[in-house]
Amino acid sequence: MEEEKKALLKVLLVDDEPFIRKGLGALIDWEAEGYVIAGEAQNGNEAIEILSGEEYQLIISDIKMPDMSGIELAEYAKAKRITEAKFVFLSGFYDFQYAKSAILCGCSDYVLKPIQKEELLSVLRRIRNDIREEAGDRMDKSICEKAYLDRNLMALIWGRYDEINLNYVKERLKLTGEVMYIHLEIYMMDDKFAGLSEEKKREQQRKLYNYAGLLLKKLSDYVIFDVTKHGECYDIGIIYSEFMARERNMTDEEWLGWILQELRERMGFEIAACTGSRVRGIEDIAYSYREAAMTRFFRFYQKLEKEPVHRASKRKVQAKNTQEEYFRKELDSLIHGIEIGDKAFIRENAGSLYRRMMDKCMDSELIGLNIQYYMYRLLGLAYEIETDINQEEAMLYIQETAFAPGLPWINEMKFLKFAEAYSDYLMQLRQTSARGVMNRIEAEIEANYAENLSLKSLGEKYYLNSVYLGQIFKKCYGCCFKDYMNGVRLRKAAQMLLRTDDKVYEIAEKVGYRNMEYFINKFESIYGVTPARFRKRNSEASKMLK
Repeated sequence: MEEEKKALLKVLLVDDEPFIRKGLGALIDWEAEGYVIAGEAQNGNEAIEILSGEEYQLIISDIKMPDMSGIELAEYAKAKRITEAKFVFLSGFYDFQYAKSAILCGCSDYVLKPIQKEELLSVLRRIRNDIREEAGDRMDKSICEKAYLDRNLMALIWGRYDEINLNYVKERLKLTGEVMYIHLEIYMMDDKFAGLSEEKKREQQRKLYNYAGLLLKKLSDYVIFDVTKHGECYDIGIIYSEFMARERNMTDEEWLGWILQELRERMGFEIAACTGSRVRGIEDIAYSYREAAMTRFFRFYQKLEKEPVHRASKRKVQAKNTQEEYFRKELDSLIHGIEIGDKAFIRENAGSLYRRMMDKCMDSELIGLNIQYYMYRLLGLAYEIETDINQEEAMLYIQETAFAPGLPWINEMKFLKFAEAYSDYLMQLRQTSARGVMNRIEAEIEANYAENLSLKSLGEKYYLNSVYLGQIFKKCYGCCFKDYMNGVRLRKAAQMLLRTDDKVYEIAEKVGYRNMEYFINKFESIYGVTPARFRKRNSEASKMLK
């Protein structure tokens, strides 16, 4: 398991005989040894072209090839500094002169054909240890940087980010223009995959992640591992931009088809894909992710073998015929009734709308699109009320409330009851969203006002974006967080001035002020007098009343 946690070392096979390359690939379990065959070339010139666009750690090359030999390849690579990869040469004959030339150009080892499995394993293990020992901190740093990038990307994907998250991702990924979220997962209905243990399934998920990174080469940072974090979902995510397709001279459709086909061939399992729609920039990727997640949730409306990539239907929901436009308008009316809590309208219209949508003459795909549109809109209503809503929990709520157990289709009574229940859900969400959280935060501040509280620390504790939390403060209290904190601390200070004999500087420290001058100025701005004068004035007033 320790080996799986380390990044796989990328191998380039260079041999003019295709069966040699294929035989090498099948000879050992490369991933178990910490490697992955990431590229193949049939001669030195082709290898140079590959190396100029991608980084490899090991090159296994035939020593004699047409156009450019393995030794010439190694000498060129060393002179031009196009790679720091280790070289292992293969040859069908042992010749001292070749071995000498190989050593002079920095060859790490020399293996005779026919290749013996144990000999190759011994060479690979030694080189693997050498590479990792030489890389040391550099490799660990690279892994840590990717993990940190993924954490920042996840903050954006879930819509819980601040300027630090956003700026880091923008600087690292250099994204410009529109982006789209692509969800890829190993299809759970694949019989071969379903029969694996949980540990083996997670291993395959990690392979899916590694293969996607290899396919994207220098764009591997755009791949994220285990975004959905469901027990029954073995997924990765890709932040897609149209320049990816342009680099391969492909359309968007061709690029999606290409990466799916490549992953299926390498994995040996069915890979399902769902996409969100394009958004204007990485700061809005949460909207595209939410659509991809909902598309995954409702993908049973489409046949996988006919549609390998399931797309958010924002563009599809535009009317293509009178029938579709008709139901879209009626669905909008029902959604409005749910939003405003008009139970009479819901009871009067939901059942009849369901019967017309489910008419046997209706096209099954159109039915699916209507239901998907309906659910998208309802989830959107919840998200507008509370942007920090747990999207997975909301989808689970929809599933359990709207669908009969074990069945993809809702019946008429379920459709009606769900509409009423969801209306109540939205009302409850409005009542408890911001106010409920703020009540807890208000109590937290009252209890710990002297501590170094901040929007960031409170946001992390209550799972709120710090920018969003700052907006809630202004909305609830009519002031910014800093002013609110000062108000609480100064109120506590005033109470201490009246009820204790503590020195002014002691009180300042007790309520969280380290700068005495700042405390006095803030206190005077609120109460109109200095703390000392405030105490004296109220003490005199108290004596007069006795």
